[in-house]
Amino acid sequence: MIGARMLKKILAASALAVGFAALVATPAAAERPYDNIFTTEVTEHYVSAFDPAAYGSRSGDSMIISPFGTSQPIWCFSFHGQGSCWQTDPSGVDHTLGSVQIPTGSSAGSFRTIAIYNPF
Repeated sequence: MIGARMLKKILAASALAVGFAALVATPAAAERPYDNIFTTEVTEHYVSAFDPAAYGSRSGDSMIISPFGTSQPIWCFSFHGQGSCWQTDPSGVDHTLGSVQIPTGSSAGSFRTIAIYNPF
């Protein structure tokens, strides 16, 4: 069994290694996730969950729960049925949108998507 002293040394060495790796890591490439042919701006297909039209005239559109509603661009990437969506905040940072599907009818294909803004 590892003693308390040895465990402290292992944890300290691990913390130093992680800190060093973070300092010397090179920044990622400048390519934005929407700079490819599989990405589309889909803002027009979303409606804020706080907009009364989401439950009336636009009840067929996907809803979004976000501090920006639909005032900021919403992008989706899709390739072979796999994909993800995100929203760009006013400072240009992209935030992932989680997706929840709620049933809206009795058939398996009857659902409505709710996108949830992740601030982190």
